[in-house]
Amino acid sequence: MAHTVCVFTANSNTGYSAIGFLRSRFPDVKIRAVMRKPKNEEEIVDEFKGDENIEIIHGDIKKTNTLAPIFQGCNAAYFSTPATKDRAALGKMFVDACFAHGVGSAVIISVLGADTKKTLYHRQFNEVEEYALGKAGQPVKVAVGDRGKRLFAPTIVRSAQFFQNFYGSLPGLKKSTLYMPLGEHDKLVHIDVEDVGKAIAHCLAEPAKHGNKIYNLIGESQYGNKLAAVIAMKAGVDCVFENVSDDIAAFAYKALGLQEWIAVGNIEMIKFVRNGGAKDLSDGDFKAITGSDPISFGKFVKENLKPMLAA
Repeated sequence: MAHTVCVFTANSNTGYSAIGFLRSRFPDVKIRAVMRKPKNEEEIVDEFKGDENIEIIHGDIKKTNTLAPIFQGCNAAYFSTPATKDRAALGKMFVDACFAHGVGSAVIISVLGADTKKTLYHRQFNEVEEYALGKAGQPVKVAVGDRGKRLFAPTIVRSAQFFQNFYGSLPGLKKSTLYMPLGEHDKLVHIDVEDVGKAIAHCLAEPAKHGNKIYNLIGESQYGNKLAAVIAMKAGVDCVFENVSDDIAAFAYKALGLQEWIAVGNIEMIKFVRNGGAKDLSDGDFKAITGSDPISFGKFVKENLKPMLAA
């Protein structure tokens, strides 16, 4: 049955990817693509222009008194939580907005192992998870004249780190070395952001099927030397793996312009997986959600890293 979904924010990595899959796989779904700043519209308006199933609208989750038109008539909504220190508060604002405007199906992005609260990222996302799950089964506010109750049924999508984080490794890769804080017997667990968007799209398009569930999204798990071998083969370059300390890896992230708390947070997540944090998650739930296998790291390297290394 056709319905309308709301995607905050349309120009974010996961939001943009989710919209792309909604358009290609679920053409009957109406999409309300929300962007916080009008200037961001230029980034995607040309691609979406003429698509009758997409409405581009401006909105800020912090401006609660302006959100009614954004959520009006939506069955499901997704909020791409920004990489800001207040993202837990913003995630809870999104949950509150869903309640206030009658949206029973909210897709909540999170990270692998959020329930452990081991890292800063875990604690941030767990705060949103617990807030949303604590409201599960409660009736959301429906419009005057609507019959019956609409119960809140959140979907938690816990994602591994993105393949796209390898863009931060480009300086080392151009010198034929992959520097990562991985020991000889430690694996990196990661996934393509396109697959995260694909899973989110399925959850939005089929909310009854995915409500009140917690999913783990994993693409591949690989040792450092295997990662280097795949880069060498698929990008056609020399590449060897070299283990570095967490401090050096965080310093490298900061040198690329990442804020210190994000640089440290990224390394904390690698350390969490390195110490066995994802050992009980098997291959994750991606195929169960989408019916397809996740994108391979090799495909990502060939299509995304190789052109950058050749530039």
